[in-house]
Amino acid sequence: MTMTVLVPGGPADTAPDDGPPLGVVVVSYGSAQLLRENLAPAQLSGAHVRVVVVDNFSTPENRDAVELLGVEHGWTVVAMPDNRGFGAASNAGVAAARELGCRTFLFLNPDAVITPSVVAELRAHSLREPMALISPQLVDSEGEVVFRVARTDLRDGRIRRRPDGEGPQTSDPGDWLCGACVVVHDELFSRIGGYDEEYFLYWEDVDLGFRAVAAGGSVILREDLVAVHDEGGTHDEGRRGRAKSALYYRYNCRNRLVFAARNLDRRSLLRWVLTTPAVSWEILLRGGRRQLLHTPSVLRAAVRGSLGGLAAALPALVRGPRRTPARPSVLVVHPGAELYGSDRVLLESVAALAADGEVTVALPGPGPLVAELERRGARVVLVAMPVLRKSVLRPTGALRLVGDALRGLLPALALLRRADVVHVNTTTLPSWLLLARLAGRRVVCHVHEAEWPGPAALHRVLLRPLLAAHTVVANSRFTAEVLTGLVPALAGRTTVVVNPVPGPADVVPARERLDGPLRLLFLGRLSPRKGPDVAVEVLRELRDRGVDARLILAGSVFAGYEWFEAELRDTVRTAGLTDRVEYTGFVPDVWPVMAQADVVLVPSVLDESFGNAAVEAVLAARPLVVSDLRGLREATEGFGSVRVAAPGDAARWADAVQELVADWPRVREVAASDAVGARERHAVARFAARLIKAVGLSRQAGSLAGGRR
Repeated sequence: MTMTVLVPGGPADTAPDDGPPLGVVVVSYGSAQLLRENLAPAQLSGAHVRVVVVDNFSTPENRDAVELLGVEHGWTVVAMPDNRGFGAASNAGVAAARELGCRTFLFLNPDAVITPSVVAELRAHSLREPMALISPQLVDSEGEVVFRVARTDLRDGRIRRRPDGEGPQTSDPGDWLCGACVVVHDELFSRIGGYDEEYFLYWEDVDLGFRAVAAGGSVILREDLVAVHDEGGTHDEGRRGRAKSALYYRYNCRNRLVFAARNLDRRSLLRWVLTTPAVSWEILLRGGRRQLLHTPSVLRAAVRGSLGGLAAALPALVRGPRRTPARPSVLVVHPGAELYGSDRVLLESVAALAADGEVTVALPGPGPLVAELERRGARVVLVAMPVLRKSVLRPTGALRLVGDALRGLLPALALLRRADVVHVNTTTLPSWLLLARLAGRRVVCHVHEAEWPGPAALHRVLLRPLLAAHTVVANSRFTAEVLTGLVPALAGRTTVVVNPVPGPADVVPARERLDGPLRLLFLGRLSPRKGPDVAVEVLRELRDRGVDARLILAGSVFAGYEWFEAELRDTVRTAGLTDRVEYTGFVPDVWPVMAQADVVLVPSVLDESFGNAAVEAVLAARPLVVSDLRGLREATEGFGSVRVAAPGDAARWADAVQELVADWPRVREVAASDAVGARERHAVARFAARLIKAVGLSRQAGSLAGGRR
């Protein structure tokens, strides 16, 4: 029967336009017909809603039907290889929803119906209160209330409905909301480690509510919102009326004691064990006494479940509760908030670390990086911090460095106290390395630099704080060689993890014929060391040779380097190139501007530890010219669409560009092949696995968490 909804509503997109989308996560097991009757007509998908259906395998026919429904209605279908239970499937659905950009999740049963307008309000509320579990009232198809908020009596494990009139928001550790329709924000869901997958079926929602409140969250019932749920539709085995399924009795009797074993102290657990016969009998009688005459197998299911629960509880009486090991807390410290090369690598680092731990990122100020970090599940904190830059060589810069160090000391110590692992994302934050080591934390420094100002003796002094790190992650072989050459003691703790560089969703091939002006692109920071002025000289050289070319300068300057951009614009005007040069400023998405280019220029005049812009050009299937520097040669080695030229030599660079143009059909074909190889070499998944191993999160999370003081 297709159920009707009792609340009028408009489209899902009546939610606020700002903020990330909500992911509707639906766990299916043999539920293709329920999805067709209940989820499909609701038409929940929209600009602010993504629907993810996780199908626990039942039959090939059901799987085919679910996947067909997904195609018809724009759902993302996660096909589980077997039936792994509600918790595991829900966690898989959240992972898929995160990939779609969702930051808050609505868990919805296939036998439940909700309107788009209620979904929109739940999304808005969750974005306002990310530390809350939120649910509408659940009614049956006749309009009778079937669930509001339930309470687990922690004295004996009996479930009681919360009395009316206590108010819509609670923080009682026994309160929980029905998993058939509940919303949770990623901040809370990640903090408590998602659903506990040991329950398989039933009590996951009880456990989720308990851990949410324990983590500082709250349980909120929206009494003004309604969803329809005819209980038991997904597992009633054809029954109607009061009777429950054998699965219901087995797992309710078992998981009551599993919950106690995982969450309660020995004394409370003993009370739950002693009351097991009485409570299990009460659970069985929820389906009425008559069922015992018609279906005696349900009694066996209750006994079997009770014995399984006792098997979990008795060891816990000896050794204490076996809670799910806490996910380690990772503090990531980064010196900026923009979206250039090392900032983009940071995003992938945070995404990898967030899969295994709770990630907090400390930044010195606001910027576009903040929203991207939050989309990847990180908590962002702005903290004054001393960052070593060239400006500290000036009196005002040195004073600012000292001031930032003093203002940021207490906030830094507070963050370090809550961390298990500290991941410092540069060599320019030495104070964090030292403070973290003094605090007894595991310390990792991710090095993105292979060049520092001043003589080698000064380099060695600046790099000595790296000895406080347990592990040093270098982003290239070149970086590792420079580090260990300057500070040999780092050799035993340095590992190379090559930068991830996610490619475009769809590669736009370079144009077949170079009709019209040749399009050159410089992509990166407008700074003296990156060589945008060299790119301008190359353009002038080509013009003087009769080549009709244009140049896009895509990037902006560091604060304090505005003088360089002014000089660059003066050079362009003086050379008569104003009509041939376009300034885009900072571009958060590099692929559209890359698609406009024919040849990319990476004309750095000082060596780079890793050439992100060069790799991005290869991933975009664009031929390019790079400076003959060790870091850039390493980043582009093996790619046939790359030419190398001496740094700063505009004539040689113009020669290299013309060489590419002269052999354009073949170069274009090679560039397309190079893009495929680069995608594999710099795959995010490969980077994530290596980083997790280097940081140490692949070890037992419990041992890391247990080391926090």
